Amino acid sequence: MMPPIVLQLDDDNCDGAIDERDNPEVIWSSFAGGAYNNNGTLHAASITDDGQVVEKWAVNPQTNRIWPGRALAGGDLDGQPGPEIVACQEGSGVRAFHPDGSDMWTTGPGPYCDQPSIADLDGDGAPEVLLSGTVLDGATGNTKFTFQVNNGTSWWREKAIAANVDDDDQLEIITGSRVFDSDGTLLANTGLTGTYPAVADLDGDGAPEIIVVANLGKNSFVHHIHVWRYDPDMPGSYEIVRQDVDINGPLSPNLCPANSNGRSGGGGAPTVAEFNGDGTPDVGVAGGIGYAVFDGAKLMDSDVLNADTISWIKQTQDCSSSFTGSSVYDFNGNGRAEVVYADEEVMRIYRGIDGEVLAEICNTSGTLHEYPLVTDLDHDGKADLVAASNNYSGFTCPGNNLKTTGVRVFSNIEWTRTRSVWNQHSYHVTNINDDGTIPTVEPKNWEQEGLNNFRLNYIDEPFALSDLVVTAVWAECDDPYTLVARVRNVGRAEVPAGVPVGVYAGDPDDNGALLGTLPTTKALYPAEAQDIRLELADPPADVVDGSTPVFAVVDDGGEPHTWTECRPNNNKTEGTGLCE
Repeated sequence: MMPPIVLQLDDDNCDGAIDERDNPEVIWSSFAGGAYNNNGTLHAASITDDGQVVEKWAVNPQTNRIWPGRALAGGDLDGQPGPEIVACQEGSGVRAFHPDGSDMWTTGPGPYCDQPSIADLDGDGAPEVLLSGTVLDGATGNTKFTFQVNNGTSWWREKAIAANVDDDDQLEIITGSRVFDSDGTLLANTGLTGTYPAVADLDGDGAPEIIVVANLGKNSFVHHIHVWRYDPDMPGSYEIVRQDVDINGPLSPNLCPANSNGRSGGGGAPTVAEFNGDGTPDVGVAGGIGYAVFDGAKLMDSDVLNADTISWIKQTQDCSSSFTGSSVYDFNGNGRAEVVYADEEVMRIYRGIDGEVLAEICNTSGTLHEYPLVTDLDHDGKADLVAASNNYSGFTCPGNNLKTTGVRVFSNIEWTRTRSVWNQHSYHVTNINDDGTIPTVEPKNWEQEGLNNFRLNYIDEPFALSDLVVTAVWAECDDPYTLVARVRNVGRAEVPAGVPVGVYAGDPDDNGALLGTLPTTKALYPAEAQDIRLELADPPADVVDGSTPVFAVVDDGGEPHTWTECRPNNNKTEGTGLCE
Protein backbone atom coordinates (compact mmCIF):
# COMPACT_ATOMS: atom_id res chain seq x y z
CA MET A 1 0.00 0.00 0.00
CA MET A 2 2.92 2.26 -0.87
CA PRO A 3 4.95 2.96 -4.03
CA PRO A 4 7.87 0.54 -4.38
CA ILE A 5 11.31 1.90 -5.20
CA VAL A 6 13.83 0.43 -7.65
CA LEU A 7 17.62 0.41 -7.09
CA GLN A 8 20.64 -1.79 -7.78
CA LEU A 9 21.61 -3.19 -4.36
CA ASP A 10 24.34 -5.71 -5.19
CA ASP A 11 27.00 -6.68 -7.72
CA ASP A 12 25.10 -9.12 -9.95
CA ASN A 13 27.60 -9.13 -12.83
CA CYS A 14 30.66 -9.49 -10.56
CA ASP A 15 32.57 -6.57 -12.09
CA GLY A 16 33.50 -5.16 -8.68
CA ALA A 17 31.00 -2.29 -8.81
CA ILE A 18 27.35 -1.78 -7.92
CA ASP A 19 25.92 0.35 -10.69
CA GLU A 20 23.39 0.57 -13.51
CA ARG A 21 24.79 -2.58 -15.15
CA ASP A 22 23.58 -4.77 -12.31
CA ASN A 23 20.07 -6.16 -12.02
CA PRO A 24 17.88 -3.70 -10.14
CA GLU A 25 15.92 -4.71 -7.06
CA VAL A 26 12.32 -3.76 -6.35
CA ILE A 27 12.04 -2.72 -2.69
CA TRP A 28 8.74 -2.42 -0.85
CA SER A 29 7.01 -2.76 2.54
CA SER A 30 4.17 -5.19 3.18
CA PHE A 31 1.62 -5.52 5.97
CA ALA A 32 -0.68 -8.22 7.30
CA GLY A 33 -4.46 -8.05 7.25
CA GLY A 34 -5.53 -4.43 7.24
CA ALA A 35 -2.79 -3.20 9.58
CA TYR A 36 -1.03 -0.84 7.17
CA ASN A 37 0.21 1.30 10.08
CA ASN A 38 1.97 -1.49 11.97
CA ASN A 39 4.66 -4.16 11.88
CA GLY A 40 5.88 -3.80 8.30
CA THR A 41 8.17 -6.20 6.47
CA LEU A 42 10.73 -4.74 4.08
CA HIS A 43 11.41 -6.80 0.94
CA ALA A 44 13.93 -6.71 -1.90
CA ALA A 45 13.44 -8.82 -5.03
CA SER A 46 14.91 -8.85 -8.53
CA ILE A 47 14.48 -10.48 -11.91
CA THR A 48 17.41 -12.70 -12.89
CA ASP A 49 18.91 -12.89 -16.37
CA ASP A 50 16.81 -15.96 -17.13
CA GLY A 51 13.58 -14.22 -16.11
CA GLN A 52 13.12 -15.69 -12.63
CA VAL A 53 11.86 -13.56 -9.74
CA VAL A 54 14.14 -13.94 -6.73
CA GLU A 55 13.57 -12.41 -3.30
CA LYS A 56 16.99 -11.22 -2.16
CA TRP A 57 15.98 -10.62 1.44
CA ALA A 58 13.13 -9.64 3.75
CA VAL A 59 13.40 -8.08 7.21
CA ASN A 60 10.74 -7.61 9.90
CA PRO A 61 12.32 -5.75 12.85
CA GLN A 62 10.38 -5.97 16.09
CA THR A 63 11.97 -2.92 17.70
CA ASN A 64 11.55 0.41 15.93
CA ARG A 65 9.10 -1.43 13.67
CA ILE A 66 8.46 -0.33 10.10
CA TRP A 67 5.35 1.67 9.16
CA PRO A 68 4.35 -0.33 6.07
CA GLY A 69 1.96 2.21 4.55
CA ARG A 70 4.58 4.94 4.33
CA ALA A 71 6.90 5.57 1.40
CA LEU A 72 10.58 4.59 1.19
CA ALA A 73 13.64 6.38 -0.14
CA GLY A 74 16.94 4.97 -1.38
CA GLY A 75 20.41 6.23 -2.25
CA ASP A 76 24.07 5.98 -1.24
CA LEU A 77 24.29 7.52 2.23
CA ASP A 78 27.78 6.44 3.34
CA GLY A 79 29.99 6.40 0.25
CA GLN A 80 30.32 2.61 0.36
CA PRO A 81 29.20 0.44 -2.58
CA GLY A 82 25.45 0.17 -2.90
CA PRO A 83 22.54 2.40 -1.90
CA GLU A 84 20.93 2.43 1.52
CA ILE A 85 17.18 2.32 2.15
CA VAL A 86 15.30 4.72 4.43
CA ALA A 87 11.98 3.64 5.97
CA CYS A 88 9.52 5.24 8.39
CA GLN A 89 8.90 3.70 11.81
CA GLU A 90 5.57 3.05 13.46
CA GLY A 91 4.17 6.24 14.95
CA SER A 92 7.28 8.34 14.35
CA GLY A 93 10.96 7.99 13.70
CA VAL A 94 13.16 6.80 10.86
CA ARG A 95 15.46 3.88 10.26
CA ALA A 96 18.01 3.09 7.54
CA PHE A 97 19.12 -0.26 6.16
CA HIS A 98 22.28 -1.30 4.34
CA PRO A 99 21.91 -2.73 0.81
CA ASP A 100 21.83 -6.28 2.21
CA GLY A 101 18.92 -5.48 4.56
CA SER A 102 21.03 -5.21 7.71
CA ASP A 103 20.53 -2.31 10.13
CA MET A 104 22.37 0.96 9.51
CA TRP A 105 20.79 3.37 12.02
CA THR A 106 17.54 4.25 13.78
CA THR A 107 16.38 7.56 15.24
CA GLY A 108 14.22 6.06 17.96
CA PRO A 109 10.84 7.78 18.48
CA GLY A 110 10.50 10.95 16.43
CA PRO A 111 10.78 12.78 14.11
CA TYR A 112 7.66 12.68 11.94
CA CYS A 113 8.18 10.54 8.82
CA ASP A 114 5.95 10.02 5.80
CA GLN A 115 7.59 10.50 2.39
CA PRO A 116 11.35 10.73 3.05
CA SER A 117 13.72 11.82 0.31
CA ILE A 118 17.49 11.87 -0.04
CA ALA A 119 19.51 14.84 -1.31
CA ASP A 120 22.86 16.54 -0.75
CA LEU A 121 21.36 19.83 0.38
CA ASP A 122 24.60 21.75 0.98
CA GLY A 123 26.72 20.13 -1.74
CA ASP A 124 29.38 18.79 0.63
CA GLY A 125 29.32 15.23 -0.71
CA ALA A 126 27.44 13.87 2.33
CA PRO A 127 23.72 13.37 1.55
CA GLU A 128 20.94 14.27 3.96
CA VAL A 129 17.57 12.62 4.60
CA LEU A 130 14.79 15.16 4.16
CA LEU A 131 11.55 14.78 6.12
CA SER A 132 8.52 17.00 6.68
CA GLY A 133 10.04 19.42 9.16
CA THR A 134 13.39 17.72 9.85
CA VAL A 135 16.73 17.15 8.11
CA LEU A 136 18.85 14.16 9.19
CA ASP A 137 22.50 13.38 8.59
CA GLY A 138 22.41 10.57 6.04
CA ALA A 139 25.34 8.62 7.48
CA THR A 140 24.24 8.66 11.14
CA GLY A 141 20.55 9.58 11.31
CA ASN A 142 21.33 12.45 13.69
CA THR A 143 19.13 15.52 13.41
CA LYS A 144 20.90 18.42 11.68
CA PHE A 145 18.08 20.96 11.98
CA THR A 146 14.32 21.38 11.91
CA PHE A 147 12.08 23.72 9.93
CA GLN A 148 8.44 24.73 10.08
CA VAL A 149 5.71 22.99 8.09
CA ASN A 150 1.94 23.17 8.24
CA ASN A 151 1.06 20.18 10.39
CA GLY A 152 -2.32 19.19 9.01
CA THR A 153 -3.35 15.81 10.40
CA SER A 154 -1.26 12.68 10.02
CA TRP A 155 -1.19 11.76 6.33
CA TRP A 156 -2.07 15.31 5.26
CA ARG A 157 0.93 16.97 6.87
CA GLU A 158 2.75 19.31 4.46
CA LYS A 159 5.44 17.40 2.51
CA ALA A 160 8.96 18.67 1.73
CA ILE A 161 11.13 18.17 -1.36
CA ALA A 162 14.54 19.49 -2.45
CA ALA A 163 15.22 21.64 -5.52
CA ASN A 164 17.60 24.43 -6.47
CA VAL A 165 15.24 27.35 -7.08
CA ASP A 166 17.82 30.15 -6.82
CA ASP A 167 21.20 30.87 -8.43
CA ASP A 168 23.58 29.09 -6.05
CA ASP A 169 24.86 25.49 -6.20
CA GLN A 170 22.94 24.32 -3.14
CA LEU A 171 19.45 22.91 -2.86
CA GLU A 172 16.56 24.60 -1.17
CA ILE A 173 13.81 22.89 0.82
CA ILE A 174 10.41 23.34 -0.80
CA THR A 175 7.07 22.80 0.93
CA GLY A 176 3.61 23.69 -0.26
CA SER A 177 3.88 27.12 1.33
CA ARG A 178 7.55 27.92 2.01
CA VAL A 179 11.13 27.90 0.75
CA PHE A 180 14.03 27.27 3.14
CA ASP A 181 17.75 27.53 2.46
CA SER A 182 19.95 24.44 2.72
CA ASP A 183 20.62 25.20 6.41
CA GLY A 184 16.94 25.69 7.31
CA THR A 185 16.86 29.49 7.04
CA LEU A 186 13.41 30.66 5.93
CA LEU A 187 13.56 32.40 2.52
CA ALA A 188 9.88 32.79 1.68
CA ASN A 189 6.46 32.10 3.23
CA THR A 190 3.45 32.42 0.95
CA GLY A 191 0.83 31.64 3.58
CA LEU A 192 -0.80 29.16 1.21
CA THR A 193 -2.14 25.79 2.31
CA GLY A 194 -1.03 22.65 0.54
CA THR A 195 0.23 19.12 0.97
CA TYR A 196 2.24 18.02 -2.07
CA PRO A 197 4.72 20.23 -3.97
CA ALA A 198 6.42 19.63 -7.33
CA VAL A 199 8.87 21.85 -9.21
CA ALA A 200 9.12 22.59 -12.96
CA ASP A 201 9.47 25.52 -15.34
CA LEU A 202 5.97 25.93 -16.76
CA ASP A 203 6.63 28.97 -18.93
CA GLY A 204 10.18 28.33 -20.13
CA ASP A 205 11.71 31.46 -18.61
CA GLY A 206 14.37 29.56 -16.66
CA ALA A 207 12.75 30.29 -13.28
CA PRO A 208 10.89 27.25 -11.91
CA GLU A 209 7.35 27.25 -10.61
CA ILE A 210 6.19 25.36 -7.52
CA ILE A 211 3.00 23.41 -8.16
CA VAL A 212 1.11 22.58 -4.98
CA VAL A 213 -1.84 20.27 -4.46
CA ALA A 214 -3.88 21.47 -1.49
CA ASN A 215 -5.50 18.49 0.24
CA LEU A 216 -5.89 18.92 3.97
CA GLY A 217 -7.96 15.86 4.75
CA LYS A 218 -11.50 15.04 5.68
CA ASN A 219 -13.93 17.95 6.17
CA SER A 220 -11.38 20.45 4.84
CA PHE A 221 -13.36 21.10 1.63
CA VAL A 222 -10.03 21.73 -0.12
CA HIS A 223 -9.15 20.06 -3.42
CA HIS A 224 -7.12 22.67 -5.25
CA ILE A 225 -3.91 23.44 -7.13
CA HIS A 226 -1.77 26.52 -6.46
CA VAL A 227 1.14 27.70 -8.62
CA TRP A 228 3.77 30.05 -7.21
CA ARG A 229 7.47 30.79 -7.52
CA TYR A 230 10.38 31.91 -5.39
CA ASP A 231 11.53 35.38 -6.46
CA PRO A 232 13.84 37.34 -4.12
CA ASP A 233 13.02 40.54 -6.04
CA MET A 234 9.32 40.37 -5.12
CA PRO A 235 7.78 41.41 -1.79
CA GLY A 236 8.16 38.46 0.55
CA SER A 237 10.47 36.82 -2.02
CA TYR A 238 7.62 35.01 -3.78
CA GLU A 239 5.00 35.49 -6.48
CA ILE A 240 1.67 33.63 -6.52
CA VAL A 241 0.89 32.85 -10.16
CA ARG A 242 -2.43 31.12 -9.61
CA GLN A 243 -4.36 29.61 -6.72
CA ASP A 244 -7.49 27.64 -5.84
CA VAL A 245 -7.83 25.75 -9.15
CA ASP A 246 -10.43 23.05 -8.44
CA ILE A 247 -8.97 19.66 -9.42
CA ASN A 248 -12.49 18.20 -9.69
CA GLY A 249 -13.23 20.35 -12.71
CA PRO A 250 -16.82 19.84 -13.86
CA LEU A 251 -17.25 16.58 -11.91
CA SER A 252 -19.55 16.72 -8.91
CA PRO A 253 -18.12 15.99 -5.45
CA ASN A 254 -21.37 14.10 -4.84
CA LEU A 255 -19.78 11.18 -6.72
CA CYS A 256 -18.29 10.34 -3.31
CA PRO A 257 -20.33 9.77 -0.11
CA ALA A 258 -20.89 12.77 2.12
CA ASN A 259 -18.67 11.48 4.95
CA SER A 260 -15.67 10.67 2.75
CA ASN A 261 -12.42 12.45 1.98
CA GLY A 262 -13.43 12.46 -1.67
CA ARG A 263 -16.49 14.60 -0.97
CA SER A 264 -14.80 17.25 1.11
CA GLY A 265 -11.15 17.16 0.11
CA GLY A 266 -8.81 15.40 -2.25
CA GLY A 267 -5.72 15.52 -4.37
CA GLY A 268 -2.61 13.38 -4.66
CA ALA A 269 0.98 14.27 -5.45
CA PRO A 270 1.21 16.14 -8.77
CA THR A 271 3.02 15.01 -11.90
CA VAL A 272 4.55 17.32 -14.50
CA ALA A 273 5.09 16.30 -18.13
CA GLU A 274 4.51 17.34 -21.72
CA PHE A 275 1.03 15.96 -22.42
CA ASN A 276 -0.37 17.93 -25.35
CA GLY A 277 2.63 18.57 -27.60
CA ASP A 278 2.71 22.38 -27.32
CA GLY A 279 6.22 22.44 -25.84
CA THR A 280 5.03 23.51 -22.38
CA PRO A 281 4.92 21.13 -19.39
CA ASP A 282 1.46 20.30 -18.08
CA VAL A 283 0.25 19.13 -14.66
CA GLY A 284 -1.59 15.92 -13.77
CA VAL A 285 -3.24 15.12 -10.45
CA ALA A 286 -5.57 12.47 -9.02
CA GLY A 287 -8.46 13.35 -6.75
CA GLY A 288 -11.26 11.49 -5.06
CA ILE A 289 -13.52 11.45 -8.09
CA GLY A 290 -11.33 11.95 -11.14
CA TYR A 291 -7.91 12.21 -12.74
CA ALA A 292 -7.29 15.65 -14.26
CA VAL A 293 -4.63 17.16 -16.51
CA PHE A 294 -4.15 20.94 -16.55
CA ASP A 295 -2.61 22.87 -19.43
CA GLY A 296 0.67 24.37 -18.23
CA ALA A 297 0.53 27.31 -20.63
CA LYS A 298 -2.97 28.20 -19.46
CA LEU A 299 -2.00 27.90 -15.80
CA MET A 300 0.65 30.56 -16.48
CA ASP A 301 -1.70 32.84 -18.48
CA SER A 302 -3.40 35.34 -16.19
CA ASP A 303 -6.10 35.96 -18.82
CA VAL A 304 -7.35 32.36 -18.53
CA LEU A 305 -9.93 31.59 -15.85
CA ASN A 306 -9.18 28.83 -13.34
CA ALA A 307 -11.94 26.60 -14.71
CA ASP A 308 -10.54 26.92 -18.24
CA THR A 309 -7.05 25.66 -17.38
CA ILE A 310 -8.19 22.03 -17.33
CA SER A 311 -7.35 19.97 -20.44
CA TRP A 312 -9.34 16.87 -19.49
CA ILE A 313 -10.66 14.91 -16.54
CA LYS A 314 -11.77 11.28 -16.33
CA GLN A 315 -13.92 9.91 -13.55
CA THR A 316 -12.16 7.54 -11.13
CA GLN A 317 -12.90 6.12 -7.68
CA ASP A 318 -10.83 6.99 -4.62
CA CYS A 319 -13.31 8.18 -2.03
CA SER A 320 -11.36 6.58 0.84
CA SER A 321 -8.05 8.47 0.96
CA SER A 322 -8.49 10.70 -2.12
CA PHE A 323 -4.74 11.35 -2.31
CA THR A 324 -3.28 8.52 -4.36
CA GLY A 325 -0.36 9.53 -6.54
CA SER A 326 0.38 8.85 -10.18
CA SER A 327 3.31 8.78 -12.55
CA VAL A 328 3.79 9.64 -16.20
CA TYR A 329 5.81 8.18 -19.06
CA ASP A 330 6.07 8.43 -22.83
CA PHE A 331 5.50 4.75 -23.61
CA ASN A 332 5.41 5.12 -27.40
CA GLY A 333 8.11 7.77 -27.84
CA ASN A 334 5.92 10.35 -29.60
CA GLY A 335 7.07 13.21 -27.35
CA ARG A 336 3.83 13.29 -25.32
CA ALA A 337 3.52 11.54 -21.98
CA GLU A 338 0.88 9.05 -20.91
CA VAL A 339 -0.57 8.94 -17.38
CA VAL A 340 -0.37 5.84 -15.16
CA TYR A 341 -2.87 5.90 -12.31
CA ALA A 342 -4.47 3.28 -10.05
CA ASP A 343 -7.56 3.99 -7.97
CA GLU A 344 -9.39 1.65 -5.56
CA GLU A 345 -10.28 -0.87 -8.27
CA VAL A 346 -8.42 -0.35 -11.56
CA MET A 347 -5.03 0.75 -12.91
CA ARG A 348 -5.25 2.68 -16.16
CA ILE A 349 -2.90 4.17 -18.72
CA TYR A 350 -4.40 7.35 -20.15
CA ARG A 351 -3.34 9.07 -23.35
CA GLY A 352 -1.91 12.36 -22.18
CA ILE A 353 -3.39 14.59 -24.84
CA ASP A 354 -7.06 13.72 -24.26
CA GLY A 355 -7.38 11.10 -21.51
CA GLU A 356 -8.37 8.19 -23.76
CA VAL A 357 -7.92 4.93 -21.83
CA LEU A 358 -5.15 2.94 -23.52
CA ALA A 359 -5.02 0.10 -20.97
CA GLU A 360 -7.12 -0.97 -18.00
CA ILE A 361 -5.95 -3.59 -15.50
CA CYS A 362 -7.62 -4.99 -12.38
CA ASN A 363 -5.70 -3.56 -9.38
CA THR A 364 -7.39 -3.24 -5.99
CA SER A 365 -6.27 -1.08 -3.08
CA GLY A 366 -7.59 0.54 0.07
CA THR A 367 -5.40 3.45 -1.18
CA LEU A 368 -3.01 5.68 0.60
CA HIS A 369 -0.49 7.75 -1.38
CA GLU A 370 0.85 4.87 -3.51
CA TYR A 371 1.27 5.07 -7.29
CA PRO A 372 2.50 2.85 -10.15
CA LEU A 373 5.94 3.70 -11.53
CA VAL A 374 7.97 3.05 -14.67
CA THR A 375 11.52 1.68 -14.91
CA ASP A 376 13.49 -1.03 -16.76
CA LEU A 377 13.75 -4.04 -14.44
CA ASP A 378 15.32 -6.61 -16.77
CA HIS A 379 17.78 -4.68 -18.96
CA ASP A 380 15.86 -5.46 -22.15
CA GLY A 381 15.77 -1.85 -23.30
CA LYS A 382 12.02 -1.63 -22.66
CA ALA A 383 10.18 0.13 -19.85
CA ASP A 384 8.39 -1.93 -17.21
CA LEU A 385 5.40 -0.85 -15.13
CA VAL A 386 5.57 -1.63 -11.39
CA ALA A 387 2.33 -1.54 -9.42
CA ALA A 388 1.36 -2.34 -5.82
CA SER A 389 -2.05 -3.61 -4.74
CA ASN A 390 -3.77 -5.10 -1.69
CA ASN A 391 -6.86 -7.20 -0.98
CA TYR A 392 -7.76 -6.39 2.65
CA SER A 393 -10.48 -3.85 1.77
CA GLY A 394 -13.92 -4.43 0.32
CA PHE A 395 -12.94 -3.09 -3.11
CA THR A 396 -13.13 -5.45 -6.08
CA CYS A 397 -12.49 -5.07 -9.78
CA PRO A 398 -15.55 -4.04 -11.80
CA GLY A 399 -17.46 -6.90 -13.39
CA ASN A 400 -15.55 -9.85 -11.90
CA ASN A 401 -15.53 -9.40 -8.10
CA LEU A 402 -11.79 -10.17 -8.04
CA LYS A 403 -9.07 -8.70 -5.83
CA THR A 404 -5.31 -8.41 -6.35
CA THR A 405 -2.45 -8.16 -3.89
CA GLY A 406 1.31 -7.74 -3.90
CA VAL A 407 3.75 -6.11 -6.28
CA ARG A 408 3.20 -6.87 -9.97
CA VAL A 409 5.25 -5.92 -13.02
CA PHE A 410 3.86 -5.38 -16.53
CA SER A 411 5.69 -4.91 -19.83
CA ASN A 412 5.10 -4.43 -23.53
CA ILE A 413 7.55 -5.14 -26.34
CA GLU A 414 6.65 -1.81 -27.99
CA TRP A 415 7.40 0.43 -25.01
CA THR A 416 10.38 2.79 -25.12
CA ARG A 417 13.59 2.41 -23.14
CA THR A 418 14.32 4.04 -19.80
CA ARG A 419 16.68 3.88 -16.83
CA SER A 420 16.65 1.19 -14.11
CA VAL A 421 16.08 3.36 -11.05
CA TRP A 422 13.19 5.07 -9.22
CA ASN A 423 14.29 5.85 -5.70
CA GLN A 424 11.69 7.93 -3.83
CA HIS A 425 8.17 9.32 -3.81
CA SER A 426 9.36 12.73 -5.09
CA TYR A 427 11.41 11.15 -7.92
CA HIS A 428 12.51 13.56 -10.66
CA VAL A 429 15.44 11.92 -12.57
CA THR A 430 18.17 14.38 -11.54
CA ASN A 431 17.85 13.59 -7.81
CA ILE A 432 19.84 10.34 -8.21
CA ASN A 433 22.62 9.05 -10.46
CA ASP A 434 22.30 5.81 -12.43
CA ASP A 435 24.60 4.00 -9.99
CA GLY A 436 22.52 4.96 -6.92
CA THR A 437 24.80 7.74 -5.72
CA ILE A 438 23.38 11.15 -4.85
CA PRO A 439 24.59 14.14 -6.92
CA THR A 440 26.79 16.50 -4.92
CA VAL A 441 25.42 19.34 -7.06
CA GLU A 442 22.05 18.25 -8.37
CA PRO A 443 21.39 19.51 -11.92
CA LYS A 444 18.28 21.63 -12.27
CA ASN A 445 15.79 19.23 -13.78
CA TRP A 446 14.00 21.95 -15.75
CA GLU A 447 17.24 22.98 -17.48
CA GLN A 448 18.15 19.49 -18.74
CA GLU A 449 17.34 18.51 -22.31
CA GLY A 450 14.37 16.16 -22.45
CA LEU A 451 13.40 16.71 -18.80
CA ASN A 452 11.59 19.61 -17.07
CA ASN A 453 9.19 17.12 -15.49
CA PHE A 454 8.31 15.49 -12.17
CA ARG A 455 7.56 11.82 -11.42
CA LEU A 456 8.45 10.89 -15.00
CA ASN A 457 11.36 8.62 -15.83
CA TYR A 458 14.05 9.47 -18.35
CA ILE A 459 13.52 8.34 -21.94
CA ASP A 460 16.96 7.70 -23.42
CA GLU A 461 16.91 7.52 -27.22
CA PRO A 462 13.49 5.84 -27.27
CA PHE A 463 14.03 4.14 -30.62
CA ALA A 464 17.69 3.21 -30.23
CA LEU A 465 18.39 -0.40 -31.20
CA SER A 466 21.05 -2.96 -30.43
CA ASP A 467 23.28 -4.55 -33.08
CA LEU A 468 25.12 -7.76 -32.20
CA VAL A 469 28.09 -8.95 -34.23
CA VAL A 470 30.85 -11.53 -33.87
CA THR A 471 34.09 -9.63 -34.36
CA ALA A 472 36.46 -12.62 -34.29
CA VAL A 473 36.59 -16.43 -34.01
CA TRP A 474 39.76 -18.28 -33.01
CA ALA A 475 41.10 -21.39 -31.29
CA GLU A 476 42.98 -21.82 -28.02
CA CYS A 477 44.85 -25.11 -28.31
CA ASP A 478 45.35 -25.81 -24.63
CA ASP A 479 43.70 -28.68 -22.80
CA PRO A 480 40.83 -28.66 -23.44
CA TYR A 481 40.77 -27.35 -26.99
CA THR A 482 38.55 -24.26 -27.04
CA LEU A 483 36.91 -22.22 -29.76
CA VAL A 484 36.38 -18.56 -28.82
CA ALA A 485 33.85 -16.18 -30.39
CA ARG A 486 33.97 -12.50 -29.45
CA VAL A 487 30.46 -11.04 -29.42
CA ARG A 488 30.11 -7.27 -29.44
CA ASN A 489 27.14 -4.91 -29.31
CA VAL A 490 27.82 -2.19 -31.89
CA GLY A 491 24.33 -0.71 -31.54
CA ARG A 492 23.04 2.04 -29.26
CA ALA A 493 20.83 0.01 -26.91
CA GLU A 494 21.82 -2.63 -24.38
CA VAL A 495 21.04 -6.31 -24.88
CA PRO A 496 20.11 -8.57 -21.94
CA ALA A 497 22.06 -11.70 -21.12
CA GLY A 498 21.13 -15.10 -22.48
CA VAL A 499 21.58 -14.52 -26.23
CA PRO A 500 22.50 -17.88 -27.88
CA VAL A 501 25.77 -18.06 -29.84
CA GLY A 502 26.14 -21.02 -32.19
CA VAL A 503 29.59 -22.31 -33.30
CA TYR A 504 29.78 -24.32 -36.54
CA ALA A 505 32.29 -26.33 -38.54
CA GLY A 506 31.60 -24.81 -41.93
CA ASP A 507 29.05 -22.25 -43.02
CA PRO A 508 25.69 -22.97 -41.35
CA ASP A 509 23.96 -21.62 -44.44
CA ASP A 510 25.73 -24.34 -46.47
CA ASN A 511 25.20 -27.44 -44.29
CA GLY A 512 27.82 -26.53 -41.68
CA ALA A 513 27.81 -28.80 -38.62
CA LEU A 514 26.83 -27.35 -35.25
CA LEU A 515 29.63 -27.85 -32.73
CA GLY A 516 27.80 -26.28 -29.81
CA THR A 517 25.70 -23.38 -28.54
CA LEU A 518 26.38 -21.19 -25.51
CA PRO A 519 24.53 -18.12 -24.21
CA THR A 520 25.98 -14.74 -23.39
CA THR A 521 26.08 -14.44 -19.61
CA LYS A 522 25.81 -10.69 -19.07
CA ALA A 523 24.03 -7.68 -20.49
CA LEU A 524 26.00 -6.10 -23.32
CA TYR A 525 25.90 -2.33 -23.37
CA PRO A 526 26.83 -0.28 -26.46
CA ALA A 527 30.41 -1.14 -27.52
CA GLU A 528 30.73 -3.84 -24.87
CA ALA A 529 31.93 -7.35 -25.78
CA GLN A 530 32.06 -10.82 -24.27
CA ASP A 531 34.16 -13.82 -25.27
CA ILE A 532 32.07 -16.99 -25.60
CA ARG A 533 34.24 -20.07 -24.99
CA LEU A 534 33.19 -23.48 -26.37
CA GLU A 535 35.33 -26.30 -24.99
CA LEU A 536 35.60 -29.43 -27.20
CA ALA A 537 36.98 -32.67 -25.80
CA ASP A 538 37.19 -34.25 -29.27
CA PRO A 539 37.38 -31.47 -31.87
CA PRO A 540 37.05 -32.41 -35.58
CA ALA A 541 40.48 -32.84 -37.20
CA ASP A 542 39.53 -30.67 -40.18
CA VAL A 543 38.72 -27.84 -37.79
CA VAL A 544 41.96 -28.19 -35.86
CA ASP A 545 44.12 -28.23 -39.02
CA GLY A 546 42.25 -25.25 -40.45
CA SER A 547 40.93 -26.98 -43.58
CA THR A 548 37.32 -26.37 -42.50
CA PRO A 549 36.57 -22.82 -41.36
CA VAL A 550 34.73 -22.09 -38.14
CA PHE A 551 31.67 -19.85 -38.12
CA ALA A 552 30.00 -18.22 -35.13
CA VAL A 553 26.44 -16.87 -35.19
CA VAL A 554 25.05 -14.63 -32.45
CA ASP A 555 21.30 -14.70 -31.74
CA ASP A 556 21.33 -18.13 -33.31
CA GLY A 557 18.00 -19.90 -33.57
CA GLY A 558 15.61 -17.02 -34.15
CA GLU A 559 13.75 -17.39 -30.85
CA PRO A 560 11.47 -14.40 -30.10
CA HIS A 561 12.77 -11.81 -27.62
CA THR A 562 11.78 -8.39 -26.36
CA TRP A 563 14.76 -6.47 -27.74
CA THR A 564 15.15 -5.51 -31.39
CA GLU A 565 18.26 -5.62 -33.55
CA CYS A 566 19.09 -2.88 -35.99
CA ARG A 567 20.75 -5.25 -38.50
CA PRO A 568 20.02 -8.96 -37.93
CA ASN A 569 21.82 -9.93 -41.15
CA ASN A 570 25.34 -9.22 -39.78
CA ASN A 571 25.32 -11.82 -37.00
CA LYS A 572 27.57 -14.41 -38.66
CA THR A 573 31.37 -14.30 -38.84
CA GLU A 574 33.99 -16.70 -40.22
CA GLY A 575 37.16 -17.62 -38.33
CA THR A 576 39.49 -20.55 -37.89
CA GLY A 577 40.11 -23.39 -35.50
CA LEU A 578 43.71 -23.79 -36.68
CA CYS A 579 46.22 -24.39 -33.93
CA GLU A 580 49.24 -22.16 -34.38
